[in-house]
Formats: sequence, structure tokens, C-alpha cells
Amino acid sequence: MMVYVLIGVAIIFVILLCVGLAIASFSGENFGNELQKAKGFRNTYGFTSVGFVGEINKRHFNNKLVIAGAKPHNDHYNDGVVSLSEETITSSSLASIATIAHELGHARQDFEGDTLKKHFRLRKAGRIVGLLFMPLLLSGVVLSALYFLHVIPTKASLIIGFVCLGISLLLFLFALFLKYREIAIEKQASQYAIEFLEEYLTDIEVSLCKDFLDSARLTYWADFFKALLSWTMLTSKNKIFY
Repeated sequence: MMVYVLIGVAIIFVILLCVGLAIASFSGENFGNELQKAKGFRNTYGFTSVGFVGEINKRHFNNKLVIAGAKPHNDHYNDGVVSLSEETITSSSLASIATIAHELGHARQDFEGDTLKKHFRLRKAGRIVGLLFMPLLLSGVVLSALYFLHVIPTKASLIIGFVCLGISLLLFLFALFLKYREIAIEKQASQYAIEFLEEYLTDIEVSLCKDFLDSARLTYWADFFKALLSWTMLTSKNKIFY
């Protein structure tokens, strides 16, 4: 019976490994294809990105949002400010409109609760405690190895080694939790974005934007699986902690 259980666990692990590796390798190419497709369409309403922000700002945020400049390919929202890059401001492509709608989705999250702020605080904490991850992991491995090799044959060495390994495991799980939480936040922002887009775009345009946003969210899943499988050395290098 135990053999069958182990075989079952091994099969499940292999399946999950294959799925994770497939998503990690497929997401980038898929996003690039959807990006190019969305760039090829102009919204029939005639909006530029900055014009779309202005309309949504007036209709949903009582003109409380501030529009600012951003570095190339760095459109983002933070604390009441929607930052648009130079190439995005005057663009009327569905890619630009969908991207900005997503950032406006983050603005709605910010205005309706503190989920976004809490996540930013957790990410900051993750960056700090993440500095301890590798030193603790290496210390745990070394101390445990020294005990089993009888170089330091004291139980204190083994206990300290296991404690270090335990803490490093908890930090690793915390990093995965942050990445999974971010996926949920990004999903909600995209849902809000679709609601904003449906007010102005046609059904076909909304569908194209949804495909583009879904492909963008898949890259967050890829980031999650890269972190989860980082210990297998089968994925490209990836920052476990933000």
C-alpha cells in the first residue's frame, strides 16, 4: 500500500512539475503575441490613454486621481497617481488602453479598501526578511552536514541547523504566499479594468483586451511557478523575494 501511495505522490509531483514548467516557459511568448495583437487595434471610441484616464477619473474617482509621467514601459499606479510613459500617453491602441484600465483597476482597489496598501507593506517586509533566507539556508545545511559527518558531533549543532532550515522554509513559504496574493490582486484589478472598458469599447474590443490582460496575468503565474520550482534548477533565475 505504501508503495502505491509513493507512486501516486510521485506522479502528482511530475504532473505539477510539467504544468509549472509549461506555464513558466509559455507565458512570455504568449504575452508577447497578445501584446502585438492588441497593439494592432485602435479603439473605435477614439480615446488616447490620457483621455481614457480623464474620463474614468471624472466618472469614477471624482477627479481625485493625478496623472504623472513615467519611464518607458513603466506605466503604473501608486497612491492616487496614475503614471503614464511617453509612448502610452498619446496611444489609442487597445494594448495601451487595456494597460491603463488595469492600473485604474488598482486605483479602484486603493479607493475602496486597504488591500493594496497592505500588500505593499507585506512586500516591503518580504524584501527585508528575504535578506535572511540564503544565510539561514546555508547555515542550516552546513551545520546539519557537519553533525552527520561527525565534524561537530553535538546535538546543539544539529538543533541549530534544523532551526535555520525551518526558518528558511517558512521564509520561502512567505515568499510564495506574497506571489500568490499578488496574482489575486492582479486578477481583481483586471476585472475592474474590464468593467471600465465595457463603458466605452465594443464587445469585440473588450474581448481582445480581456485576452491581453489574461496573458499578462499568466506571467504572474509563471513568476510563482519559477519561484516554487527554483530549487529544481529547471527554471530560469527568478527573484524569490521582491
